[in-house]
Order: sequence, then C-alpha cells, then structure tokens
Amino acid sequence: MSVLPEELRDREPKRACTVVCVTDQLRCDRIIRSGRTVANMTDTDLAVINVCTSMRPNNPAAMEYLFRVSADYGGEMAVLYSDAIAKAIIHYIKGHRVAYVVSGVPQPNDSVITKIWKKFTHITFFMVEENGELCEVTRTMMQNWEKQRA
Repeated sequence: MSVLPEELRDREPKRACTVVCVTDQLRCDRIIRSGRTVANMTDTDLAVINVCTSMRPNNPAAMEYLFRVSADYGGEMAVLYSDAIAKAIIHYIKGHRVAYVVSGVPQPNDSVITKIWKKFTHITFFMVEENGELCEVTRTMMQNWEKQRA
C-alpha cells in the first residue's frame, strides 16, 4: 500500500523488473520460465518483450502461446514494433526499472543481445541454453562473444 497521497501515486517509482526477451518461437517458453525463476529469486516483477519487424512476418500461433505462458507465470508481455530491434529493446529497458534481463543464447553474427549487453553495465544479464540451463552472463563471457564475432 502506498503512503503517497492519491494525486502523487502515479509518480511513485515502480518496482524493479526482470525483462525476458523472446522471439516468436514456441521454444521461447523456456526463457519465460527461467525469467520467472530470476524474478522470484530477486523479488522483481516479470515483463516479457518481443520486437516485431516489417522485415519478416511473426508467427501468430507462437505469439499467442507466449502471451499465455507469460500470463501463466505472472508476467506481462509487450510487443514492440520496430525495424531497429536493439534500439527498441534499449528504449524499453531505459523506460522501465530493469534490473535483470533474460534471453536465449546470442546468435554468432551481429547479435542484438550482445549489443544490449554492452550498453548496460548496471544490469545483470542471464541467458538460457537450448537445454533450459540458466546461466549468468559475466563480463568475461561478453568479451568472449565479441572475440568470436571478430
């Protein structure tokens, strides 16, 4: 319960959150489940985001499924529309009290996720392996991903 007067409550800072980044693939449910684990361990809210682009159509069945999984795990899913995927995610992170970001394993070439890792030093990042294993992304791991790209 808020101690602020009603007219000031909308100015009260929101709780910190754990953001899960998903694509429109059914197997992203494992990332949402892992995001719920991080949110539980850190006492943060759970938010799930997907960025749709005009460059490729989304899979409506997968999106509906991921919305349902997000709700089942107590999260809210937002769909962002932009052809600049990294910029859209960065803008979302800056506009919310994000403390943790959970994603899948970055793609080897020009990964959106590795761009986000470099942008935010105050956020803890996690990635979920294909087998569902959750691991924290360390600075050393980030540097190794960069070396692989070079």
